[in-house]
Amino acid sequence: MCTANICRSPVGERLLASRLEGSGVTVGSAGTAALVGRPVDPPMAELLAGAGFPAEAFTARQVRADLLRDAALVLTMTREHRAAVVATAPGAVRRAFLLTEAADIAEAVAASGWPAGVAPGPAARLAALPSLAGPHRVPGGSGVDVPDPHRRPAEDYARCFALIEDAVDRLVRAVS
Repeated sequence: MCTANICRSPVGERLLASRLEGSGVTVGSAGTAALVGRPVDPPMAELLAGAGFPAEAFTARQVRADLLRDAALVLTMTREHRAAVVATAPGAVRRAFLLTEAADIAEAVAASGWPAGVAPGPAARLAALPSLAGPHRVPGGSGVDVPDPHRRPAEDYARCFALIEDAVDRLVRAVS
């Protein structure tokens, strides 16, 4: 989840969905102040296409309480987005993480060994992550915010894309 749902969250959605294809995990994205119906911002769409992830058929949508209630795990790009998630659906407080924080926590859990009660595979491990996060969660969060590149230089888009791709790859490796 990001603000407009046209830059950061579409990248996270497309990369995560691709990396988890066939795992039974459903991935979606939304914005806290979405530009509803808009496509991926052209500079980000170019980066996605260049990495083999066409951005066609994507349209921005607004986050809603029902989407948050139905999600086993909510990944946000900034602390501000996480706060908006909790304000929209207070029950999501323990299931909402910065993307980078979720990657850090998943790596820590994987390093210490997934508990026997958690079925192997990405779907079960991602669903279990909120209940396992406590010992690995730092007050205020351990992850870093993913800066918004919208209407900024091309280098900012590239840095944003790389940060999201790294966090997604770390998360997927840890839960696979």
